[in-house]
Amino acid sequence: MKTSVILLLTIASFTVDFAHATLTPHLQRGEKIVDHPVAGRNAEVCVIPKHFADAHYTDKDINAEEELCTIEANTNAAVCPKLNSTNPGLDFYSIPSGMTAKQVADANCKTSDAKKIAKYKLSTSCSYSPAILGYYHVSRILGKIANVPPSVLRTFDLQNHLALGRKALAKTASDTLIHKTWASLMTQLKAGSKSSRRDLLFTDDFTQSYGALSVNPKNEAFYKEFFNGGTGSEGRAKSFRDNNPIVKLLARNDSISNLVGRNFTAENVQKMVQLKDASELIVLDTLMNQQDRYGNIHYFDTFYYLDAKELNPDGSAKLKSNKHLTPQEVTQLGAVQVKEMILKDNDCGVTKQNVAKQVGLADRIAHIDPDTYYRLLKFDAVADSEASKQFFVQGLYFTANDFAGVRKNLKELATKLHQACSTGRLKLDLDLQTHFSKQELKAQRCEP
Repeated sequence: MKTSVILLLTIASFTVDFAHATLTPHLQRGEKIVDHPVAGRNAEVCVIPKHFADAHYTDKDINAEEELCTIEANTNAAVCPKLNSTNPGLDFYSIPSGMTAKQVADANCKTSDAKKIAKYKLSTSCSYSPAILGYYHVSRILGKIANVPPSVLRTFDLQNHLALGRKALAKTASDTLIHKTWASLMTQLKAGSKSSRRDLLFTDDFTQSYGALSVNPKNEAFYKEFFNGGTGSEGRAKSFRDNNPIVKLLARNDSISNLVGRNFTAENVQKMVQLKDASELIVLDTLMNQQDRYGNIHYFDTFYYLDAKELNPDGSAKLKSNKHLTPQEVTQLGAVQVKEMILKDNDCGVTKQNVAKQVGLADRIAHIDPDTYYRLLKFDAVADSEASKQFFVQGLYFTANDFAGVRKNLKELATKLHQACSTGRLKLDLDLQTHFSKQELKAQRCEP
């Protein structure tokens, strides 16, 4: 009987039009499945994903996916329950030389030199695992925008998960939100096959949870310039729309040269980067039904410079960026330091309230990077193919309804931006290389 049930679930997983079923761990849905042994119980699995055709994945992305799938709980990494904020996730930490995973975990992962390397979130509270996976791949489909960290599909032994949950409850005050979200998750994990969220949380034998394991960014900070207060998700989005100086500049239907100087200065580069970041933030969140964005936007410091030793075909110096330059290199290269956005909290999406669309943020986009624009239109052109559907449904564990919702958003946004481009209301001019080359700007074309 059990074999028959698993077979039926496996068949269902290959079908595009299905609602969520419990996860079949060894169904081939990526490039490779990596097993992580658990003594006396089923091995946990990590899925190195397939990549969407013509998307912009880098060697760093590929290495990150592989490194995520080498992380083995309690062997080469310590695991601690998340005890802050709102999401009852699991944090994976490196193990300092001379210590064991148990010693780090017993110290609540606060040991000196233990670094958080990854975080595991599943579909609980506001989180939805396919949203985390989807943001990573859609950001690459659109040209590696918004610095979304790589994520992979992962399972976690249920008995170990329950033990960490008990630890979380013991170490958090009962009146805190994180305690309450842990308590809610623990109710579901303990219920197993009787859980009301069983299909969103469990493998099909109910011995493991499943979710998304993501790279933990380093040296990022809260991006206050992208937060304008407000009450509730929609209120914060409206405040961002109406009060944010970057969005106000983004919405101005004027030549970019009249809005941002073309001299290579820190002020001008920062303005261009912020305009690009704001447009890409709006595009991603409109596509992905993001509900919980404002207050969850971060940045890292990076250097931009024009490399006179490497020229473009038109003879202009190639624009480059690097997070790690010495003071001497900064001086030699004439580099400027700016803030660049990173979207690392993407779990409250896909099935959630689309506040970006509800408040009409896309109507504020009067400027966009041409590569992002063309990639969006190309994505729209191939989104109805069977390969595209299977990529999201089988590979990223979207339901048919999940995919239909994102696909609808894509069609609406691509149509809106194409029409705006055709009427001159949208300018494809947020290309930093072109802007700071001081070469004559070319007439834009609205077709990909």
